Amino acid sequence: MVMLGGGNYVKATDVQNGDRVTFMDEGEWIESQYKKEDGSPRMQFVMTVKCKGEDKKMRINKTNSDTLVDAYGPETQEWIGKQAIITVEKVLVAGKKMDTILLSVDAADQPESVDVDQEPESEIPF
Repeated sequence: MVMLGGGNYVKATDVQNGDRVTFMDEGEWIESQYKKEDGSPRMQFVMTVKCKGEDKKMRINKTNSDTLVDAYGPETQEWIGKQAIITVEKVLVAGKKMDTILLSVDAADQPESVDVDQEPESEIPF
């Protein structure tokens, strides 16, 4: 198992609102430096992204994962080459307000949704 420690990660202090990341690989689950209350290792999902012209690692938390799954689907292999927009916001983490990266996706980058209630334009004879 890979242990997380240091590395070239995207940090909230290094980016600005509106910066973009491009997903370069399908990512992997790695062991975090933090442990659960029972002592077992915490796992985190990490992807390689291109940010400001550099390849960096990026932890994909549950909030960002949900956003990306809604936009691009659950198969991270299909995210390769796709982009997300960074917003830096202060959120409460362990009782402290910290800058956190939130990802969003341009509506133009998302697949068209299908209105399941819409009537078909022509009838299909059977």
